Amino acid sequence: MQSNLRVVAVIGLAFGAALAGAYSLQAIYRDGNPLWWGAALLAPAVVLCGLYRDFGRRVVSILFATIVVSAATASWLALNEEIGGLALTGIVLVGIVVPIAVDLSLLDRGTRLSIRRPLGAAGLIAFALAFAPMATLLVRSQHHAMLVQDWMLIQEMSWHVSVHDNALVFDHVDPKRKNEVMNRLAVRSEGKTYPMSNAHFESVSQERTVRTKTEKRGRSDTTVVEREQSEEMRVVVDLGRKPKSTFVVESTRGPVTICEQQIWPSQPEDADPPVS
Repeated sequence: MQSNLRVVAVIGLAFGAALAGAYSLQAIYRDGNPLWWGAALLAPAVVLCGLYRDFGRRVVSILFATIVVSAATASWLALNEEIGGLALTGIVLVGIVVPIAVDLSLLDRGTRLSIRRPLGAAGLIAFALAFAPMATLLVRSQHHAMLVQDWMLIQEMSWHVSVHDNALVFDHVDPKRKNEVMNRLAVRSEGKTYPMSNAHFESVSQERTVRTKTEKRGRSDTTVVEREQSEEMRVVVDLGRKPKSTFVVESTRGPVTICEQQIWPSQPEDADPPVS
């Protein structure tokens, strides 16, 4: 009876890890770099493999770490728009510490997990068989919506682009889309790729005055009704040399290119030069 419960627990843990991992991969694919998620999973797996000699305990600890890392990743993306180096380090540490802490707490209570090798192998196979189709289905369902969003972002960026010396300048960019621009877009020119994460972002303030003109008994009066100040963003991509003709703006997720568009930049005459 106890062995049957153990089998159910291991297989259930495998399916739970597969489900959590698939949803986490979907969130990362939408908002960030899938390679980060792979690194956040691989690091705890390597550490836990070094700590546990028993194959069954290795598998169980790695499956549990997958659930922890996936939950931490999804929670972070729900609260923030990007995963930076500090957040990635924290997620990796959580994936290592939590399984070890749970194992130590069980040992303090006098319970030692004993997972036979065949059961560990069965859990690993169950995870692989469940994760592959679920991850594929969720990522494919997200891909179309993501394609539309990235295409609209590229269109917005390409409306006001010009060349200043050796740099491409994208004007009138919404500051709220800074993280999307940094995480998703890159410029490709003459065989080289320039990620927007390495670009220079400038804040531009513009003040608009709304005036009304009235005429009374042949006299014209102008009244200032309202003054509005708007915040915009300018993105400067240093190419190191002036582009010969055209360049390509592309959206990526790690090594995967989602969409791209070829752009012919304009040559501004009266625009302010970017701040270096």
